[in-house]
Amino acid sequence: MEVDSERFDRNVEFRIIYRDVKNPRLELRGSELWIILPIDADPSEVIKENRRWIARQLKFVEEARKLVPKLEVVPRTKKKFRALVKRIASEYSKLLNVTVNKVFIRKMKDAWASCSSKGNINVNRDAQYLPERILRYVVYHEICHLIRWRHDEEFHKLISKMFPDYDKLDLQLQAYWIKLKALGKIE
Repeated sequence: MEVDSERFDRNVEFRIIYRDVKNPRLELRGSELWIILPIDADPSEVIKENRRWIARQLKFVEEARKLVPKLEVVPRTKKKFRALVKRIASEYSKLLNVTVNKVFIRKMKDAWASCSSKGNINVNRDAQYLPERILRYVVYHEICHLIRWRHDEEFHKLISKMFPDYDKLDLQLQAYWIKLKALGKIE
């Protein structure tokens, strides 16, 4: 149940969401900060306890906004996009010796891609506007989750083998999210 949506002082949207969860959690979804709380939690306490993490996320979004004017949106048909994603997924699954069950292209509200424990890779249809190198990173990232589920040190080592500049790519993905949203390509 969503109860509040406001802006932090740096013009970053945030949403306070109360759910039937045991522990609070914070997530950056697109360029919106989600503060997910147990029904009886005090949002001011959670914000105060996590202010360093929140400050890092705010800085990250600010840095991404500076990149937006420099970004090129790639014109690519849906058919070419689907074929490219499947080719990349096949290439990386062989390289990493994992099995990708199916690849789906679908509308996703707050992520570029996801994967399931069944080995399915879901790619946001709006990723069709990304340059190929960034799209490759998105697909590789999800396939790496078939080896290591959590975003821990081992996962980042695996990512950095193929994309040593993954932190810059994450920043560019954030900037593309902002740009595509401004262009009306992302709702």
